[in-house]
Amino acid sequence: MNRNDILTEPSKLVRLELKNAGFDMDKIHIPKRVFLLADSLYDTMLSKNCGEYKYPLGGELFVFHENEENGFIKGHMCSPAIATQAEDLIAGGVEELIHIGFAGGLQTDMKPGDIVLTDGAYNDTAVARLYGFDYDIIESTKRLTDEISGLLTKNGILFRRGKHWTTDAGYHETWGQILDYREKGALCVEMEGAGLFTIANYRKCSASAVYVISDVTGGGSWELGWSEGSLDASVDKLIDTIISSVRG
Repeated sequence: MNRNDILTEPSKLVRLELKNAGFDMDKIHIPKRVFLLADSLYDTMLSKNCGEYKYPLGGELFVFHENEENGFIKGHMCSPAIATQAEDLIAGGVEELIHIGFAGGLQTDMKPGDIVLTDGAYNDTAVARLYGFDYDIIESTKRLTDEISGLLTKNGILFRRGKHWTTDAGYHETWGQILDYREKGALCVEMEGAGLFTIANYRKCSASAVYVISDVTGGGSWELGWSEGSLDASVDKLIDTIISSVRG
């Protein structure tokens, strides 16, 4: 055996976990597209009663009532966790992963409640390096990102599109780093994008992400927006847009 051979394969564990829950992976229908929803986005989707819990795959995988090709799940936090979750979902048969999460705004004109659609992540993570994707930027899937762009526009949602920064150290973002990534054009910073896009590229699947700006650091201080109604409004708009897209 070569020293670089990989001994662990997600499909083996996924098959076993589904079997232990009473499912034959070869006889169930797994959604092709799954939305990975962060925190209150996930809670808001649950409150809409638009899907049903189906499978223990990457967590609790829900399938939409009106379109079994689409599902949603609570997205794991940070690149290693969401990378493992993506591995499980893809091993089960998912082909498209869309992360809807929260991020900190980097540009000086950004405010809580703004929405960002990302073309890729400036990579500041260990996951990408360990998978052999030690690049400055890990791209999202252009076709899928273009589709999301059209969907947001169709539903009247204002957004900014561009690159963002993924870090492994959410409480250790220095002013120097913020200035550097801002100068590169990064719109926001979060902790999952590069990990998710790495797995999608590695497994030759599709992935993209949309972020609600929950806080801003562009002015040299940390402004939190979690208590503002603007976040709730943006969350509701995105969840309603997802449900509308699923219904066709």
